[in-house]
Amino acid sequence: MPKDQLSTDMILDEKVMIFIVMASEMFKKKSSAILRQYGLTFPHYNVLKYLTACKEGQDSVGNISKHMLVTGANVTGLAKRMQKAGLIERKNDKKDERLTVLQITPMALKTLDEIRNIQEQHVGEYLQVYAREQKEEVLSVLKHIVRKGKQLAGSKY
Repeated sequence: MPKDQLSTDMILDEKVMIFIVMASEMFKKKSSAILRQYGLTFPHYNVLKYLTACKEGQDSVGNISKHMLVTGANVTGLAKRMQKAGLIERKNDKKDERLTVLQITPMALKTLDEIRNIQEQHVGEYLQVYAREQKEEVLSVLKHIVRKGKQLAGSKY
């Protein structure tokens, strides 16, 4: 491949990544404003949405930290604040008492239900003009980018 072509491709690749970050930051900023009205932060929301997808609404701190791409210590601090707010319960794993499990509370489920329509409308503002197939294609590409990023990070997450 000619050097000029490589340079052009690198510039394009960097632009793609920058626009992914920009879209993410815009989405996060408006979502945070919506969530704040319900006493939640964006990380709270991410943990709660993750837990709703888990069996029995619970999972280990380790799995949550991998999902959120942060350290276990970060999730532990977040979990303490969420427990204090009544959003989750913290308990020891039944099979391995060394592991801490977080479980979503009925109060948090009620809060998520109250937010659902507003958040769906917000998400729709970004994606409503795209066909399902386009969204699935973009999702596939982004999942691949995340998997590659995890590999490059040496499975830190």
